[in-house]
Amino acid sequence: MTRPSQREVVLDAFQDLVVELGAANVTLEAAADRAGVSKGGLLYHFPSKSDLFAGLCDRLAEVVDRAIAESPDDPEGLVRWYLSAATDVVVGEDTLWLSLFAATHAVDEDVAAILSDLFARYSTPLRTLPGVVGEHVRLVGDGLYFNALIGGPLPDAKHLEQIVDSLVRRVAAPPEG
Repeated sequence: MTRPSQREVVLDAFQDLVVELGAANVTLEAAADRAGVSKGGLLYHFPSKSDLFAGLCDRLAEVVDRAIAESPDDPEGLVRWYLSAATDVVVGEDTLWLSLFAATHAVDEDVAAILSDLFARYSTPLRTLPGVVGEHVRLVGDGLYFNALIGGPLPDAKHLEQIVDSLVRRVAAPPEG
């Protein structure tokens, strides 16, 4: 197994600190210290805090691209895929999203725009669904996802399955209008 590059080690450290401390509270010194590199070593790869955030956004873009590539082609599978992903919060990855979303405007407007684009891009497979069903699925999925991220209430498994089944039936129904 190959060792991660110094750049990846720095990004890992920065990501951990963003999740632990919040994006606005992380310093370059703290990231360098956590990564076990000098501040000059960190600055070689990431000249600014904004560049570190851009590196994290690149990581999230890879996650989004992989998810889209793995999304099902059939409408029913697509609905189930999107809504399942909305409730399957992955602690490290998803708390990073939450931390970045919470601090984007306070830290870097460019990061806010990138995250907004990534979040929108994740739902692009839903555009293949008929009528307004894709938008319904996106809104339900986004609500479930943000509730899961903040530890808010989620429907119990039976109720969630009823919601998913209802949207799947909408996919199978003739188009409106």
